Amino acid sequence: MESEHQTPDTHAQDPAIDDSSRSNPVEQSIWDAWRTGVLGFGLASMVVFGSWAFLGKWFYGTLGEIGAYLVWMVIYLGIGCESMKGLIPGTRQRVRFIKVFSLSFAVYALVWIAVWMAFKNATGEWLAAVFGSLGMAVLVCGAFKNLKAWHRVWVVLAISNMTGYFIGSWLHAHMSMPWGAVAWGVAYGFFFGGGIGPAFWIARTSALR
Repeated sequence: MESEHQTPDTHAQDPAIDDSSRSNPVEQSIWDAWRTGVLGFGLASMVVFGSWAFLGKWFYGTLGEIGAYLVWMVIYLGIGCESMKGLIPGTRQRVRFIKVFSLSFAVYALVWIAVWMAFKNATGEWLAAVFGSLGMAVLVCGAFKNLKAWHRVWVVLAISNMTGYFIGSWLHAHMSMPWGAVAWGVAYGFFFGGGIGPAFWIARTSALR
């Protein structure tokens, strides 16, 4: 006859916990994050730069320079929020990623637009990349309550951003339109996307250690 005083199965009695809803650093390596960033942001960049390459005159003529930049920012957000949602693993983390990426990238883009419009030269491009990346880094780290990592995330974002932007700019200068613009989009998407993925990974995983 079995004893009535069996050791309770605490696992069976606990409410079901969906571990996949948590942001767990073990679920994703930095290379997984890099690949997600490259593919996701690369896709968004191809669409944005492709629209500039083939429809740029319409965008500028209809919306003006600032209006065109704002529309392209929205396109980046729309595609990026869906294609890079894996940067915060977990089946219930999609909304969180949308909030973090939307706010941080929007700040980056708005800072970039403001600085570029103020200078409209190479100095403006450098400053826009540096300060836009700084704003994005602080917001990403703040979202994970990990501001101590802001400088590392900033360096990753700034270097990847400037690398993609200026390599792309060089390709654009040495190729005829529209393919020069397309090449710029490929370079920018590959390098900056390759920085956004690891930046999220650093901010997220170091906060959980």
